[in-house]
Amino acid sequence: MAEAGLEFSAEPCCWNWEPSQGYKLTRRLLKSQRPRALLCLNDRMAFGAYQALAEADMDVPDAVAVVSFDNDELASYMRPGLTTIGLPHEAMGGRAVEMLLARQGEGDSVMPMPPVIRSFLRTAS
Repeated sequence: MAEAGLEFSAEPCCWNWEPSQGYKLTRRLLKSQRPRALLCLNDRMAFGAYQALAEADMDVPDAVAVVSFDNDELASYMRPGLTTIGLPHEAMGGRAVEMLLARQGEGDSVMPMPPVIRSFLRTAS
């Protein structure tokens, strides 16, 4: 990131991963800086971030890129469409059960998380 001239900034952790929290945290962030990109904890928080960005006249993706996690159905309805990292919830749960039954509670298990690219960056026309 440093090579690209980018700086990472994180907001405090929250346990309410709802649109209202994404809105609140984004509004707080915008009081002190103008980010070029936001990485949201889930698609619902990204929805709230979209609202705060719109109120601040910051277009997604032209002024700020927004990326999230989940690939919730909501992401496909947002305008512009939300780029998100798909979480394979069913496969993750199945793998967790397999590990528990095999008594492999420790260790890593890697699951593919496919990106769903919608409006991450606007292309020149």
